[in-house]
Amino acid sequence: MADPVMQLFEEYAGRFAAGERPDLREYLERAGEERDELALLVDRFLQWTDAPEPDEDAVALAQAWIEGEAPLVALRVRRGLTRDAVVDFVIETFRLDPAKREKVKRYYHQLETGQLQRQQVSERLTDALGKLFGTRIGDLLAWRPRPLAPEAAYFRATAPASVAPAAAPPGAPAERDQVDDLFTGGRTE
Repeated sequence: MADPVMQLFEEYAGRFAAGERPDLREYLERAGEERDELALLVDRFLQWTDAPEPDEDAVALAQAWIEGEAPLVALRVRRGLTRDAVVDFVIETFRLDPAKREKVKRYYHQLETGQLQRQQVSERLTDALGKLFGTRIGDLLAWRPRPLAPEAAYFRATAPASVAPAAAPPGAPAERDQVDDLFTGGRTE
């Protein structure tokens, strides 16, 4: 029987050489206790291999990231999709109750704008969105907005603004549902 680490390495290297961008984290997880050995093999391989030319999407996403823009928003716009179209896709794909549309829309906004941690988001959701956008989007979820500059954070108005207190939702906290699980249930699948 062949060495499992070598099998994983050959699979990774083959996909990389074919122009794919295989997720190294997935391979390291599959390697288990031998992940350090696999990491060393891949590291040496990547040192001696020419990187594939980036496609137009990769260049545009990197540019958005550099400029502090949300790359998931940039990708959605590049694909000519509205946020509402993505929300409709999520509702249809996961057969969610249409009455939960506003909740899905709120969560998707948080996802696009870097307010949700990558580990929170269901792998089923990232896979489905990846199919919609035609790319792997998991790495885009690592983006976070730049912190506010101290000047903006400490801006002081000349006259104090009146702020109405937030109304507490009536009754007990709502129970978790499938929407919560997709956006904040974690990567337990």
